[in-house]
Amino acid sequence: MISVILTGLIVGFLGGFFMNVSFGGSTLIGFIICVVVGLVGSAIGGFLGNSLKVKSRVLQFVLDVVGACILIAVLKFLKIG
Repeated sequence: MISVILTGLIVGFLGGFFMNVSFGGSTLIGFIICVVVGLVGSAIGGFLGNSLKVKSRVLQFVLDVVGACILIAVLKFLKIG
């Protein structure tokens, strides 16, 4: 359980960092929201990885971060985050 939360935190942080660097503005989010975004981003990335039949753990991690970026972009578009 701790590893899942830690992975979610890392994925959420990296997603927020890349969105902030790419599009500017403030995507600073709190700890709990960062973990939630990371966990949901990992689920999105897992779906993408399964669809593409990805076997590499590194590529799956990259897809998890991409999933977090997608989630942050959708939240910003909907003016939620």
